[in-house]
Amino acid sequence: MLYYNTYQKSGFCMQFVPIKQLLITVLLMTVSFFASAEPPKVLASIKPLQLIAQAVTEGVADTKVLLPPGSSPHSHSLKPSDVRKLRDADVIFWVGPSMETFLPKMLTSTKGVKSVSMMDIHGIRLRSSEEDEHHIHEHGEHHDHGDYDPHIWLSTENARVIAKEMARVLISVDKVNQSRYQNNLDLFLKSMDQTDSRNCQKVEQSGKKPFFVFHNAYGYLQEQYGLEVAGYFTLNPEQQPGARHLVSLKGQLDKASETCIFREPQFQPAYIERLTEGRSIRVGVLDPLAENIQSGPESYAKFINQLVDNITSCIQGAAKKNGKLS
Repeated sequence: MLYYNTYQKSGFCMQFVPIKQLLITVLLMTVSFFASAEPPKVLASIKPLQLIAQAVTEGVADTKVLLPPGSSPHSHSLKPSDVRKLRDADVIFWVGPSMETFLPKMLTSTKGVKSVSMMDIHGIRLRSSEEDEHHIHEHGEHHDHGDYDPHIWLSTENARVIAKEMARVLISVDKVNQSRYQNNLDLFLKSMDQTDSRNCQKVEQSGKKPFFVFHNAYGYLQEQYGLEVAGYFTLNPEQQPGARHLVSLKGQLDKASETCIFREPQFQPAYIERLTEGRSIRVGVLDPLAENIQSGPESYAKFINQLVDNITSCIQGAAKKNGKLS
């Protein structure tokens, strides 16, 4: 048997340790090191990104979310507790500076955190901010974030791209759990196929009637499933719409007869009540930030299904009231 000459004190004597025994010891120490290594601490800026990330990290880590319930990424101001979350994270996934305007400066000054802006990843589909136009941002293409609709998470096609990028980033910093991330990603992609099949059928059955939304955030969802958004109250939910726009919207509502208007739980503007008063309009709720969805591996699919269910059920209810459906 081969022996390795190594110093192990036994009094003043030298012991000879078999190479096989030494290799086993080293191997056990290596396995122990990797087994005890903690997975990366993952943070998402907003709840919908948390839902996608959790699908990828399931069984490895719990993805945390930066924005508390009720906060809008359009206007959030960082608090000391937010700063602590950022500094404690290893990886943060966020939409981009045209959405989380409060983040870029903080990320620049936060060392050791790998940040990934989803509006900049390869393959993400970006709609133009101009109505009824869209572009696809390719990797390396120069663009101004302000030219594009930042609500990218409302497209399941984009969700697939986002999940793939999340898995790639996590594998790059945590190769120990590579197989788990990859398996989770595969399950997520399959769930998106099922989600699309379900929701396309729901939309087709609803009759694809036009409806109105609180702010111009649903273009990606509209394109994904062939929905028809007839109009919106405001471009920016933080700002009061202009008088001219409200007059135009009032005219559209008068012509629409039986229709649906969707408000959002984060905002309660009085002008929605004024515009719907005395009109035969059904008012529903759409939450683009998934506040009532508990984080889990299937939660993003539940989120998208809930949006589609709320839209189609309101449309069908309005049509029945108008005698167009039996």
